[in-house]
Amino acid sequence: MSEKRQLSQTGTATTSLLLPLAIGVALILLNAYWIALVSGIHHSLNPAYASLFITPIVNLFFGVMLNTLLKRIRPQLALNRGQLLLVYQMLVMLCVVSGHNPMDFILGILAHPFWFATFENEYSTLFHRYIPSWFTVQDKSALTGFFEGNSTLYTAKHLSAWIGPTLLWSFVTFVLFFILMCFNSIQRLQWSERERLSYPIAQLPIEMTIPRFFSRRLLWLGIGICAAVELLNGLHYLYPPMPGVPLKIPDFGSKIFTTKPWSAIGWLPLYFYPWVIGLTFFVPLELSFSVWFFFLFTKFQLILGSIGGWKSLPGFPYYNQQGIGAWLTLGILILWVSRKHLKTVLTMALKPSDGDGTATLRKEPFQYRTALLGILIGIGILVFIFQHAGMSVGILLAFLFLYFLMSIAITYTRAAVGVPYHEVIWTHPQLMLVSVLGVRRIGAGNLTLFSFLYPYVRDNVSHPMPSQLEGFKIAERAPVSQRKMAIAMIVALLVATPVSFWAYLHLIYQHGAVRTEGYIIGIGFETFERMLLPWLQGTHTTDSTGLSFTAFASLFTLGLMFLRRQFIWFPFHPAGYALGLSAGMVWVWSAVYVGWFIKAVLLKFGGLRLYRRAAPFFVGVILGDFLTGTFWSLVGAVFEIPVYRVWY
Repeated sequence: MSEKRQLSQTGTATTSLLLPLAIGVALILLNAYWIALVSGIHHSLNPAYASLFITPIVNLFFGVMLNTLLKRIRPQLALNRGQLLLVYQMLVMLCVVSGHNPMDFILGILAHPFWFATFENEYSTLFHRYIPSWFTVQDKSALTGFFEGNSTLYTAKHLSAWIGPTLLWSFVTFVLFFILMCFNSIQRLQWSERERLSYPIAQLPIEMTIPRFFSRRLLWLGIGICAAVELLNGLHYLYPPMPGVPLKIPDFGSKIFTTKPWSAIGWLPLYFYPWVIGLTFFVPLELSFSVWFFFLFTKFQLILGSIGGWKSLPGFPYYNQQGIGAWLTLGILILWVSRKHLKTVLTMALKPSDGDGTATLRKEPFQYRTALLGILIGIGILVFIFQHAGMSVGILLAFLFLYFLMSIAITYTRAAVGVPYHEVIWTHPQLMLVSVLGVRRIGAGNLTLFSFLYPYVRDNVSHPMPSQLEGFKIAERAPVSQRKMAIAMIVALLVATPVSFWAYLHLIYQHGAVRTEGYIIGIGFETFERMLLPWLQGTHTTDSTGLSFTAFASLFTLGLMFLRRQFIWFPFHPAGYALGLSAGMVWVWSAVYVGWFIKAVLLKFGGLRLYRRAAPFFVGVILGDFLTGTFWSLVGAVFEIPVYRVWY
């Protein structure tokens, strides 16, 4: 009798996972095409390019609405809260592989080196011999339709040219992202239950699945006001005589700061994205303050350089080198704080667990031993692939070490700060290695193969590791088994990566990469013309000046961390400094400031009670912006016209 009951429970558990997996896979197929269309082709929206992705939230919104209806008319067909959130997280995994980053970048880099090779740029002489034939598409005739359009993917030549690179880079992407999931499995307990990080990005999907969440009046007020503003702006874009609400002032800095030394500030726009303002409302005040303050601090450095006349330092203030120092130091500090936990992880992985240890491991996505083996086996697979391609093992391991360290720092920062957008751009392991070793020690072959890893480190906006960790936090609150969440994310990655390749290639062969408004062409020139060629043609040695700024940023980060631990009132967070150094913060700093200011005023004059009462309104602002942005991108796709973009 007990065996029958156990089998029955096992069957129920399997069914509860199989249904959201099936729905998630179906939605991945549909949404992969949608993201490729609006992000890669029409560029009317970036639905998979932020901390909080638009596509999963919009799908969850309509999924909750449909589920509410099913509960009334067909309760047996309705999903429970955990199943809804499993589907949501599967779509999040789609977003970390599709969209502007990295799918735009991967395809652009794979297609560039042989199509754009000319006698003048000397591609064939400088680096073609270092690219294995199985790494990318080398047949120009197979790339004609890719760039010029009016063609189809479904010819023998095109399919045979792309099947190898698609499978290779789908596999590399999965292995790399799976390693990050193993790191998350090891760190989850430390960050979620011991340090109790706030996970602001995960709060919205968690709240959206609470019963009667959509019955709140302030929520619909926020949706209505934001939707009205963005609908008006969309109509103003299509019909300029109609009035609009000026949420974007791209030339603010150039109009205000016209004389020296203030003109050194450079481009300083004001973009008041409603969803960024709404999301910042849920970020702790000292953290959101640090983000916009340190962004302005970087502008102050430019003014200081103009006053000092430091023309002998052409790279001043060396933002990228400072960023490397800040992020790597932050990663080391995070691991140092976790040292007791990591020691426990290693002990439990190497020795049989006692009763308490077994109970702890049952709550984790993977057994600690499994996670450590996953990391080692994954790294071994990457070493095998890239060594076979011609990269030296030492250089690849150095790259992976720096990549994983920065990934840990970015993940911790988003879990703690919840910044809506973290474009850690042009701050990547390749720059650090070239600065330390110089190009001759690294070698032309390694530098060339570095280029194909550039999509994974170029700007870190849609970084997979923070999204995976937030998935585990969602599972904790749903509640859903951590292992079920891990299975859902693994299945999603296995499906989403090749499907995203298909969706992009299908559409690009129809429309042509040269006629799309995305960055598929641009990323190739950035990677090979602006990065690789100067390295191969130059004599770059150890960059002592750049490394001195890296050291300064490292010491500054250490100082900020020390002061925060010594003084509770100290308002500056080292993660804010690291984020402020990124050039990408220029897009959102003003919206982060507005969100911080509104929250500060509400807390000062109304206290925690008023803040909690106002929270549904700002959730509504986020939803209203996402829903309206999706509507305008749908209009643009249907009528094939440029439309107003609510984001980016």
